[in-house]
Parts: sequence; C-alpha cells; structure tokens
Amino acid sequence: MYNIDKKVCADCGFCSYVCPFDAIEHHLDEKYYEINQEKCQQCGQCFDKCITSAISCDADQEKVAEIFINDNCIGCSLCSRSCPVGAITGKIKEKFNINPDKCIKCGYCATKCRKDAITVKKVKVKAK
Repeated sequence: MYNIDKKVCADCGFCSYVCPFDAIEHHLDEKYYEINQEKCQQCGQCFDKCITSAISCDADQEKVAEIFINDNCIGCSLCSRSCPVGAITGKIKEKFNINPDKCIKCGYCATKCRKDAITVKKVKVKAK
C-alpha cells in the first residue's frame, strides 16, 4: 500500500497529476494529499514521480514493468481511448500497439480491455 508522508509532502500536486486512477485526493483545508486506497490500483506512478520522496510503500508491492498488446486484440480501440497519455495507437479491426516511449505503465488500459488482449508484467517494489 502506498502512503504519503504529510511532513515530507511539498503539497505540489504532481502525484495527483500523474495518477491515472484519480486516487489521490487533495485536502485543501489542511493542505495535504492522501491516497484513496479504494481507488488506488498500485501502479506506482505517484511513487516513481514524487519529487520529494514523500510517497512510500509500507509493504513489498508489485508494479507494472511492461505492458504489451497480445494477439487477442480485435482492434476495438477501447484501450486507446482510455489511455491517459495517448500511448496506444492502431486502426479499427486491426491489432493496436503501445508506444513504450510514451507509456507510463499505469495499467489502466488493461482494466478497460474486454478481450484480455493486454499483457501486464509486474515486478516487486521493496518497502521503504
């Protein structure tokens, strides 16, 4: 589980910006961010991108290391339309592709695919 240390957090909002699942909530009154654990998909984007290292994980986690579209793809474009960074392209009724240079490895596309056409490989992240 990822957590934000309020004492270290700079209240910059970058974690909220990079979270594709809208799982990071800003508490304006007390000026801090908090991860909504029900929405969090453990993608690690906030952890990787936090400029102050305020985000930590309290136990070993898995995060996405690689994502690719397999041969189950029917070219429906649902993955492409749901990608928060526009990393997936293709033609309708043909296999789509993920641009590894654009992909932020959030895994959101895999949650939207109805044909199990997106393979997500994960790696362990050690608690810190």
